[in-house]
Amino acid sequence: MHRWTPMLPESRRPRANARRRPFFSVNSTTKRGNHMRDQSIRSVIDEWRPLRLVDRYRLAENIFAVTLASESGMPLSEIAPGDHIEVQVPGGVRAYSLCNSPGARDHYLLAIHHSTSRGGAHYLCDTCRVGDTVQVRGPGNCFALSPMHRRVVLIAGGIGITPIISMAEHLALRGIDFDMHYSASSRSAAAFVDRLDGSAYRDRVRYHFRDDPRCERLDLEALFKSLDATRNVYLCGPNAMLAEAMTLSERYSLSDRLHCERFGASRPVSDVSAPNGDFDVWAARSGRRVEVPADCSIAAALTRAGIDVPLSCEQGVCGMCMTRVLDGIPDHRDAVLSDAERAANDVILPCVSRAKSASITLDL
Repeated sequence: MHRWTPMLPESRRPRANARRRPFFSVNSTTKRGNHMRDQSIRSVIDEWRPLRLVDRYRLAENIFAVTLASESGMPLSEIAPGDHIEVQVPGGVRAYSLCNSPGARDHYLLAIHHSTSRGGAHYLCDTCRVGDTVQVRGPGNCFALSPMHRRVVLIAGGIGITPIISMAEHLALRGIDFDMHYSASSRSAAAFVDRLDGSAYRDRVRYHFRDDPRCERLDLEALFKSLDATRNVYLCGPNAMLAEAMTLSERYSLSDRLHCERFGASRPVSDVSAPNGDFDVWAARSGRRVEVPADCSIAAALTRAGIDVPLSCEQGVCGMCMTRVLDGIPDHRDAVLSDAERAANDVILPCVSRAKSASITLDL
């Protein structure tokens, strides 16, 4: 969800009466060995607005396309490759990548994996009907495509195609050299195949369908080994793919050129076995104090108290819920922050991390 400094710029520091909320653009993979997440800040107005669900249809096995548009017909905010929006769903907030073609501002297109009964997917794919309104904010970006990269390899695994397809169309429109690899269990389970097959860049797309003997399986090691020093890799996919990519990037000196967004934990979050204790969270902007018991996450406690926390993975691996710490000492248990960010204690991932101090104040 990439290479900018400083790590914690002035715009991320607490501001009195702040009305804008930072979205954190992940500029490389999460920290592992020499992996460091540099970041840029993209702010959006921290207000919810209604959008109407204008279309929904099955895109592939267990994947639905959901189209949202303005109730007034006014153009929506301009989006960039890798952008996401946050959607209010029963019990919380979910983030979804935008799959729009470049320049499209009359709608937001989402592709939602719906193989389980998880709240957000069930709400948007089953509960809501065409014509209903949903509350949305954004767009923001946790997986930005750097304009400095002139030779790119895109890799999508399963539902990881959602941010990758907008990147491909952006690169093709600007004449930037790229290749794309799309791995899925089968053609019928892969979203946007017809769109890719009908694109002007279809010759750049290589499919890796595991049930099709005509398709080569995606061999990340062979691919990484073949890349020269000018190539930057953008990858979005499931746990195993991310874990393998991170290991191989170190082996083949690609650590600073591998940029990832993940769905699910590719490695255990830190200190998950550490004992839990009760503590208080002060939500500064909401003016609320919430008790967090030992058996509850910060995010869950705040959500139950009616305080919005943007959530996606809920495993401490995607960075979507990253929140500024205004006071107190975090107990970092995520797999996202670098050593420098942990030491600074300026941010926390409240879906998994806790507090070492008796209370902690967050910019929520």
